[in-house]
Amino acid sequence: MSKSEPVLPKYQQVKDYVLLHIENKEFGVDARIPSESEFSKLLDVSSITVRKALTELVNEGIIYRVRGRGSFVSNRESPLNAKTLHYVTLIISGQDMYDSSYIQIIKGIQSFLSQQNCKLIIEFVENDFEQERKLILKLTQTETRGLLIYSADPDAAKGYLNELRKKQIPYVMLDRSPSGYSIDSVTCNNHDGAYEAVQYLIAQGHRHIGFAAYDFHLSTEVDRYNGYRHAMTDAGLTPNKDVRYLQKELDYNQIADIILRGELTALFCANDRRALEVINGLSMLGVSIPNQISVMGFDDFEGSKFAKIPLSTVKQYFETLGYEGAKLLFDSSRDDIPHSYKKILLSTDLVIRDSTRKI
Repeated sequence: MSKSEPVLPKYQQVKDYVLLHIENKEFGVDARIPSESEFSKLLDVSSITVRKALTELVNEGIIYRVRGRGSFVSNRESPLNAKTLHYVTLIISGQDMYDSSYIQIIKGIQSFLSQQNCKLIIEFVENDFEQERKLILKLTQTETRGLLIYSADPDAAKGYLNELRKKQIPYVMLDRSPSGYSIDSVTCNNHDGAYEAVQYLIAQGHRHIGFAAYDFHLSTEVDRYNGYRHAMTDAGLTPNKDVRYLQKELDYNQIADIILRGELTALFCANDRRALEVINGLSMLGVSIPNQISVMGFDDFEGSKFAKIPLSTVKQYFETLGYEGAKLLFDSSRDDIPHSYKKILLSTDLVIRDSTRKI
């Protein structure tokens, strides 16, 4: 009795259908192939099956995707298309290329891209928005699978984001995003993380809780401030405007006086960098932390747990942020959702160390 032939996986049947039509010249170079929904009806398979098949064809360089237009047959002899398919560019506009959070983001991105046989190019800008803008506009003239952007000033970035959109270059904003502008982005749940931190301080007996920003023009810090404000309001407490520090420079002598008067017992800081600066500035004036004031940060930088006074903080998962950002960049080129944008919020965790105490 002859053995029956093995049944091909359904996604392979979709791939073979596309490959056969390309081989027979029914799908020529740069010709649009059916969409996911069209394939589902045509071959009686699920959209997930079609997506898997098309994703493999993209990764193999057989087809390419143009956001909002669909999937097209590649010219496999063209080195330009090969470059387009195999490179993603990360733009970081920050203070220190070797900041542990950036390293973790890069690690997460590479973890995803390695599964896609795709390489990462990193462009670092020293916290200079004008340089960032020029770099992005320059990159619009090159071929890349897409851009992952960690911007110094997301609201100011709307100009170059419009250019990316016009040229149909896929991009995802990481960590922060422009207000009132629909884009693909991945960030942590800043509001709820801040809310939980302040709620904890309230549970520890604190009623006079302040807020200290670092770069208050960033959407992340605004969200964290709103989390602080809502936690206070929900506890029946009125945030004191005199202990709301939104400016870059802080007057530590003034803050120390307020602490000594008992009008400030805890300070929630928008990030760990600000929190560690506060601890250092107040300690130099003889203020005891946490005996006279509790200090809470946000981010959980690698150095925060090794500080002279280990910092209580809200932990965000930068490696996950990088991974999900890269994944969203690939997902965003799907042709079945041409004008749909996603904002992914990642969970946070409260980490309690020595910089806070019960009163």
